[in-house]
Amino acid sequence: MGPKVSIVIPVYNGADFLEEAIESALAQTYQNIEIIIVNDGSRDNGATERIALRYADKIRYYSKPNGGVASALNFAILQMSGEYFSWLSHDDLYTEDKVECDIAAISAINGSARESTIVYSDYGVFADQPENAVDVKLPATPPELFRYWLTVENRIHGCTLLIPKTAFEQCGTFDGTLRTTQDYDLWFRLAERYQFVHIPRTLVKARSHPAQGSVAMAGLALQEINALLTHFTKSLSVDELSGNARRSIAEGYAEIAISLTMRGFFDAAKVATKLAFSARDVKARGSKAAILIRLAGSLSIFHVKRVARMFLSKRGRLMLKALVPNRKFSSRETVATSLGHGLKHRFSEIYDKNIFGGRLSRSGEGSDLVQTAAIRRQIPQLVTELGVETFLDAPCGDWYWMQHTALGVKQYTGVDIVEALIEKNRSNFGNETTSFRYANLTTDALPKVDLIFSRDCLVHLSFDDAKRILANFKQSNSKYLLTTTFTDRSVNNNLVGKDSFWRPLNMLLPPFNFPPPLKLINEDCTEQRGQYADKCLGLWRLDDIEIRA
Repeated sequence: MGPKVSIVIPVYNGADFLEEAIESALAQTYQNIEIIIVNDGSRDNGATERIALRYADKIRYYSKPNGGVASALNFAILQMSGEYFSWLSHDDLYTEDKVECDIAAISAINGSARESTIVYSDYGVFADQPENAVDVKLPATPPELFRYWLTVENRIHGCTLLIPKTAFEQCGTFDGTLRTTQDYDLWFRLAERYQFVHIPRTLVKARSHPAQGSVAMAGLALQEINALLTHFTKSLSVDELSGNARRSIAEGYAEIAISLTMRGFFDAAKVATKLAFSARDVKARGSKAAILIRLAGSLSIFHVKRVARMFLSKRGRLMLKALVPNRKFSSRETVATSLGHGLKHRFSEIYDKNIFGGRLSRSGEGSDLVQTAAIRRQIPQLVTELGVETFLDAPCGDWYWMQHTALGVKQYTGVDIVEALIEKNRSNFGNETTSFRYANLTTDALPKVDLIFSRDCLVHLSFDDAKRILANFKQSNSKYLLTTTFTDRSVNNNLVGKDSFWRPLNMLLPPFNFPPPLKLINEDCTEQRGQYADKCLGLWRLDDIEIRA
């Protein structure tokens, strides 16, 4: 018989999903397990406890005063009798072979390294049914570079890990003072002594729903993440920063600064940038110039001006401009060049040249997994509430974040004016229920669907083009429109002069004059230090929208 594994389920007011989590734990093909449930002071009139006690002969159940997830996990670690720890959130699910695959991966490691190994895997995200989960595939990161990867990307899911109990004795347990980042804090500490080995299989199904603690504490999360990533950045070793001598230390810090800036963690990014300019291998003027160029090259177009203002002196900004004479510091001038052409040429050029400056998505940083976290949870819920079966995404872009969204519709259609995007999306994501096609939203006939989704589209267009698209949406006889609106704006500007490529739009104001929305989904946008905190998706019936010439 293999080593014993303790599956730990912390729960607070979890009556809606706890039973499914327990059943997925009991269904494990690996037999040598124990299941520990810690009720962290639930206040639901005993509903959570009643569900847990139904399984009293199959689990170990504990109840304690509320202290947060970290305290519940730490309590379970003290109680566990297994050699390995496996966390299962009360609203998530294991595949039936999760623990078996974990143990097999551990067992395949030879010698003493096995005792200092933690394994983790890919995972799926779902909103309605687990079978509709969208897989999140992680790269195979070398263990010696894992802490650097955790700083730059931090996409690991804690419930995929299998951790030796001895690791907690050596590295400590979860930090109870942290409310939203206690898991990543521990993974970083563990990675200093333990190698993290990736299993390229989806072994956990993670449920996405608005009641999650990460949703309820979004503001606190941003503050904690900035502090945690600052600590991570300062703690990395020379070998980790240099990628085992594949780059300079300064370049390692610069890569972190680029990633953090584009993900909206500006406080941590500022620290990384300062460290890049003060690194021991950047003292020579030529090296500092190289870092300036690296930042300018990677943070263009949108972010280079921000970086220059936040991190560089006036002399530094002049130096950067002299070093990169052909690069515009204003993204508006660059995009304005494209706007002088027709829509197809304009957006094809934006895609080809990555003018929006997205590090992971050609649609820009507003389409990364940080800036779309809230809507990836709430759009599927809205789809369920409205009974939406057919969904038109107009425009669909490069599908970077949508591939991580479990919509649960019978038919998804993505349309875009950039033909290269459509061909790529068809090849990578097309199937019987997901299709992509070329369309000019101002002129081409669109299918009749239950809901048209149009995010970050009209904000890039003139009033005339925007109204043509809205009229075309109505012409399709579709039922609902879910589109971008900025609720705290008092005036809408047309795309002329200095506002030549983008501006926020409040769809209730002229020239659109929409009625009050049926529903608003705030995107929790952190870009530009919260300047767009009013960015929302508004829901309207298309029949209620009047388009005036």
